Amino acid sequence: MESRYGPLGSGAQRLSIGGTEYRLEELLAKMGLRFDDCRGIDLLTLSAEHFVVRYYDGQDQRVVAQEFDAGLRLLGETRAHVAEWVGEEAYYSFFSGH
Repeated sequence: MESRYGPLGSGAQRLSIGGTEYRLEELLAKMGLRFDDCRGIDLLTLSAEHFVVRYYDGQDQRVVAQEFDAGLRLLGETRAHVAEWVGEEAYYSFFSGH
């Protein structure tokens, strides 16, 4: 995921789409992605009509990169387990109590 979109958190917290500026949390809500265990990470512009919102989905324990167009329509989604960032040993030791 980082090879395609850059390091987590390296994107913006605000994004202008079609003349409207959105904060990360506003955009998540507008796209129906604002739920209890969702944590926004960042926003990216890939081209004039192609954007990405990255967030953490706590229920699935995955980082999600959702690509969308200027009409906020989903173009694609990539998910990666959080263990890929913290390392599997650290991830599993956190939950095993060791």
